[in-house]
Order: sequence, then structure tokens, then C-alpha cells
Amino acid sequence: GYTPEDKVVDTPVTIDGWSPRNSNGRNVGETDLRTSFAFSINMVAAQLGNEVGFGTVASMARRFGISSPVSTFPSMVLGASEVRLLEMTQAFAGISARGMAVEPYGISKVVTADGETIYTRKKPRESKLVPDYVAAGITDLLQAAVQTGTGRAAQIGRPVAGKTGTTSSNKDGWFVGFSSGITTGVWMGRDDAKRVSGLQGGRAPARAFAAYMRYAVKDRPEEEFDIELNLPEWALEPDEEALFGDPDDYYFIDEQGNLIEPGRRDPESPAFDIEGEGGIDRIEEPPPAVSDDFLEEAIGGAPRDPPPPSEPPSSVNDPNFLRDDDPPLEFEQQ
Repeated sequence: GYTPEDKVVDTPVTIDGWSPRNSNGRNVGETDLRTSFAFSINMVAAQLGNEVGFGTVASMARRFGISSPVSTFPSMVLGASEVRLLEMTQAFAGISARGMAVEPYGISKVVTADGETIYTRKKPRESKLVPDYVAAGITDLLQAAVQTGTGRAAQIGRPVAGKTGTTSSNKDGWFVGFSSGITTGVWMGRDDAKRVSGLQGGRAPARAFAAYMRYAVKDRPEEEFDIELNLPEWALEPDEEALFGDPDDYYFIDEQGNLIEPGRRDPESPAFDIEGEGGIDRIEEPPPAVSDDFLEEAIGGAPRDPPPPSEPPSSVNDPNFLRDDDPPLEFEQQ
């Protein structure tokens, strides 16, 4: 997987006949992922999306609450699919919550004139969307966009993480970000979807975000972001060695798309029930990647009697180890 410090290359690319370009028409060559994200380098986003798979990017968008249709054409990584502001703000709130699902709502309680409570919002079931280190990496990238990149106008004198977005025709300008536990989304454009001259996410939308957030968070404690990447051991090893890790160090996804954290899989017990549905069987425990005899020999131990013939070891891959890709934001126009 990628970390914010990993090197990437900003170079022209063509994917299935689609040739994106950077807003300034130039390429900077080798850079790191943090810088390419902060300055909305489209070539890098296109290459990463192609590498991890556009369907994977769409699935991650849906996991974070994007319910609008998301295409899997290459241009989707630059925001070719239209989404509602509420959905985008919900997705960013999930990142702010360190990878926990956030469900937006407008009514918490309904009380009659007689004082009778006829509705109380039920607290939703907690759901982990991504591991902590993935949320930390995304937050790192979003903070860099405000500190040094296209979102500098959103600075408010305390830590802010967010992202600008602008469609190539300048008909939409976005800024979505969070600070001190509050997530705010700003969209500007015309109801008739016509072009707005000079509209860019890093200008008026970012300034509107800053003007609002200065007052929204003024009585809240200042919070530093958790951007420390505490990667699991297998992620620190070369890919060919990762299969020797402990299977319980891996994240898994059950058949219903629920994240199962390391060490918490229990093939004998069902997953938590969903109201109106029965229990869901968890995935089976994967077989060990290597045998004890192999490990014994690898560390110089005494050889043992040869074991009986067995099937080749099957590798244990982590289906939820995610790239720190650009969230599904709009195409950045400098």
C-alpha cells in the first residue's frame, strides 16, 4: 500500500483512451503522494485509481456513505460522478471520526405540546469503515491540502483537514473539511448548471468554509489530528514476505461488507444481528500461510522428520488494505 511519503510520478497517462491533464498543463515528474494530493495532481490520481481498480474506488465511496450512482469509468477518480453535498460531508465526517461510520440526521426528538415524546432517534450501530492507520493517512493528506496546497484559504488558525474541488467547466466549486470535531461542506454553483467564471474550490468555497468555521469552533477545544501511521507488521514487510504474518493481524470483510478487525474473527459465532435479519456467518478461518517445520528451518532450528505430503500453502491477502487514494472529489481547476 501507499503512505503519504511514498514516491509517485506525475507523468502523462492514457487509460482506456482517456488522457487526463493537470489544470496547469504541466507535469512535475517524481514527487510524493502528500504533495500530489495537496496540489490536486490529476495524473497521479488517475494512475492510482487504475492501479487499485476503479470498482474498488467506487466501493470505498459507497462504504463512506455515497449513495448516488458512481461510475467506474477512469474519469471517476477526478469526480466525473455527481454526488450530493450531504453525502460528501458524511464521507468526510467518517474520516474525522477516525474511520467510524457517521449517519447524518436532522431530527433527534419530537415532543408534543403536552410533553409527550413521540419520537426519539435511536443511536445507530457502530461500524468501523477502515482501519485506524488508513484514516490517519487520509487525514494527513487532507491536512496537507489546507496547510500547503489548494485549500490554504480554508485555514482558521487551528488544525483543519479538507479538500477543494472544481469541475473542469467551472460550474461547481467545492470545499469539504473538518476541524475540532465539526465537519462542514460547501458547494457553490448555479441551479441551471451553467459555467461560473472564476469559480474554483480553493477560492470562494474555501473562504466561506473558513468564515463559518471560525465561529462554529471558537468555543470548542482545539484538537490535533491523529496522523501517525501505525502500520501492521505485515504492511512493513516486502510483499512476498507479507504472507508469513499472523492471519489475526489482518482485516477481513464478511459477506455483508462489515469490517472484521484483527483478532476478532470467530468462525463459530455469528456476526451481530441486523434488525429483521438472522445472524450472519463470519468467513472461515484461513489456513496457515506456512508450516511450523518451515519456520523452524528458516530460523536455523533442528530439522524435523519430513511431514506427509500436503497442499501448497495458500497466501493470506488483506482485502481491506486500502490505498490512500483521493476521495471522490471534483476535478481541481487551478
